[in-house]
Amino acid sequence: MSFVKSVSFMDLQMTSEEAVQIIISYLTDKEDKVVDVALNMCMIDLASYGVDEWVTWSDFEIVHLFRNVADDTLTDLIDEIMSKSAGEDIIDELLGSNQTERIDYKRALSGMKNGSVDLFNALIKYMELHEEVKGHYYLVE
Repeated sequence: MSFVKSVSFMDLQMTSEEAVQIIISYLTDKEDKVVDVALNMCMIDLASYGVDEWVTWSDFEIVHLFRNVADDTLTDLIDEIMSKSAGEDIIDELLGSNQTERIDYKRALSGMKNGSVDLFNALIKYMELHEEVKGHYYLVE
């Protein structure tokens, strides 16, 4: 006689809490801002869209999400630098001389470069976490 375990559709589904536990398991004792960004973005997306929708996202959709974040962040940063630069020009004109404190463009560009690389590293970690949750989502015990 054969006993077959009946598995319903509900048995296949993972709760958002279970998905969050998998993501939290990636936390490390050391402070790693890249991992923190990826973990937080995963949890925000899970909370916003639910695990059932989130696990269906393609790699392309995730990359597009990160591109939009990068675009918004870099646009805000460039706008801030341009605003400060315009303010410096106005002060120079009003005072008739150059200010001693100026925007450090080399430092600003270096920061933009480092931030962009960090965002790519966060994307890699996000995709790793996404694949991990997706793998558990479809497992049946």
